[in-house]
Amino acid sequence: MKGAKFYGKRNYRIVFLRVVLSILTLTLIFRLFYIQVIKGDFYSQKAVEQKIRSFKILERRGEIYDRNMIPFTDREYKEYIFAIPKMLTDKEKAAKVISEIAAVNCEDVLKSLKSAKDYVEYEVKFNSNNKLPIGIFKLALPQRYSQNSLARHVIGYVGEKKMGLEDTFNEILNSKREDSIAVFTDGNNTDYIKGLGVRLKTSGKEVLGVKTTLDYHIQKAVENVLDKNMVDGAAVVLDIKTGDILAMASRPNFDQNNIQAYLNSSNEEFINKAVSMYPPGSIFKIVIAAAALEYNKVNLQDTFYCSGSYDINGIVFHDYKGESHGVINMVKGFAVSCNTTFIKIGQITGAKNILEMARKFGIESDDGLPIPEQIGRLPKLSDTYGAGIGNLSIGQGDVLMTPLQAADIAATIANNGVRNVPRLVTAIVDEEGKEIEKLSQKKSYRVISEKTAKILKGMMREVVIDPEGTGKRAETTYGSAGKTGSAEVSKELNIYHAWFTGFVPFDKPKYAISIFVKNGDTGGTKAAPLFKEIAEEIMKY
Repeated sequence: MKGAKFYGKRNYRIVFLRVVLSILTLTLIFRLFYIQVIKGDFYSQKAVEQKIRSFKILERRGEIYDRNMIPFTDREYKEYIFAIPKMLTDKEKAAKVISEIAAVNCEDVLKSLKSAKDYVEYEVKFNSNNKLPIGIFKLALPQRYSQNSLARHVIGYVGEKKMGLEDTFNEILNSKREDSIAVFTDGNNTDYIKGLGVRLKTSGKEVLGVKTTLDYHIQKAVENVLDKNMVDGAAVVLDIKTGDILAMASRPNFDQNNIQAYLNSSNEEFINKAVSMYPPGSIFKIVIAAAALEYNKVNLQDTFYCSGSYDINGIVFHDYKGESHGVINMVKGFAVSCNTTFIKIGQITGAKNILEMARKFGIESDDGLPIPEQIGRLPKLSDTYGAGIGNLSIGQGDVLMTPLQAADIAATIANNGVRNVPRLVTAIVDEEGKEIEKLSQKKSYRVISEKTAKILKGMMREVVIDPEGTGKRAETTYGSAGKTGSAEVSKELNIYHAWFTGFVPFDKPKYAISIFVKNGDTGGTKAAPLFKEIAEEIMKY
C-alpha cells in the first residue's frame, strides 16, 4: 500500500511538471509571436534607429493660408548641397565638387570639411550632371518667404524679431517638427556605414496652420496694380456680405528675408498703411450725409448756396480752387464734393449726431484684428464748437481714419446699412485643411436704416456718373459707386492725401474697395483710377 501511495505522488508531480512546462512553452511561443509578428515592425525600427545618427537641418513651421487654402508661405523650394565629412574618403575631391556646384572658394570648403562639423551646407548655384561622391547629396528645402511673397504687411516675418500673423500665432505655427539627415552607423555607433548612404527623417509632430480671409488671387491683383503705378499708400478689399478682408496691401514693401536693410530706413516700409490712420478729407462726407439723413436733419429737397468759401468766426473754409457751385442740394453737393454745402449740413446736423454716427460706423472701435491696427480718431465734442464743425464736416483737423475703416464704411452702405465687422483669420487648420479651431467673428449690427443706405448708395453712384462728379475716373463696366477724398497736408505746397472708397458692382454689390495714396494728389485724379483698375481686375474672379 505504501508503494502504491508513493507511485501515485510521483505520477502527480510528473503531470504537474508537464503542465507547468507546457504553460511556459506556450507563453514563450506567444511572446516570440508578439515580438516577431505583432510588434516586429516596431522593434525592427528601433533596431535600425539605434544604428542611425540624426542631424537637424530644418524646423517645420505651420503655413499661413488664404481662404481657399492656398499658402502664402513656403511656396518655393531652394536646392542645397550637403556633405558629411566623416563619410568622405577624399575630402579634397569633395571640396572641388562642392566648390563648383555652390560657387564658393575651394579652400574654404576644404577647411570646413576638415573641421569637426557633423555636416556642411551650401546653396546650389550651378547644377552638375556628374555623380556625387558618397557623403555628398542634394536636398530641396522650402523657403519661408520668396521674392514674390504676397501680403507681407499682414503675414509679417519671423526671426529674431517677429511681425504680423507670424508674431500673433507664433506658438501655433511653431510646431517643433524637425527634418533631419539620418546617417547609418556601425555596431559601436562610432563610424558611418558609407555604403548605406543617408536619408531624410521627419519627426511625427503635428503641424498647424492659420487660415485667413485673404484671397490669394485678389491680393495679387491689388499688389500688381499698386506696384505698376508706384503707389506710396494702401488698398483694402472687403467682401460686402461677410466683412472678410479679401486683400490688404501697403506700399512701400519690404523683403522678408532681409529685415536688417530697413531698420534705419525713413521710408516707412514696415508700416502697414492699410491699418494706419490719416485725415480722410471728403470721404468723411459719407458719415455727414448718413447722420443728416438718419436723424432727419436734412432732406434731399433742401438747397444750399455755395460761393466757393465759407466763413465761421473768422476762419475761412474754401472749396477746391475756390470754385463756386451756386445753389445745389445735398446730392449734387456730394457728387461735386462741395465743402461749403457740407459744412452747412454739418452745422444743421450737429457735431454730437455726427460723432455718434462715426462711432456706429466703427471709427474709434477696436475690432480685434490679429495684427496691430490703429482705430481712428474723432475730435472731442468741445473741439467742434465754432470753426471746429467746419473741420469735422470735411474730414480735416482731428478726424483720422484708416483705409480699412474707409472700405468698411462703403461696405456697410452697400450692405443696406448693416455692418459686418471686418475679420482677417477664420480658423486654425491642420496640414489637410481640416479646421481644428474656428475663430469667432464679432456680431453684425445695423448702423443706418435700409432707406438711408439706399439714398447713400444712389449718392455714391452720382459721384461716378455725374458729368461734374469728382469720381468719374472710378467708373467700371460693372458700375461703380463711391466717394473721393483729398485731405489737405500742406496748403502752401499743394499736397494732398488722395482717397477713394466705394463698391462694385453697383446693382449687386460684391466688393468694397478703398484706395489711399499718401501725398498723392486729389482723390479724383489719383485714387479713383486705381479703384477702377483694381475693380476691373478682381471682378474677373
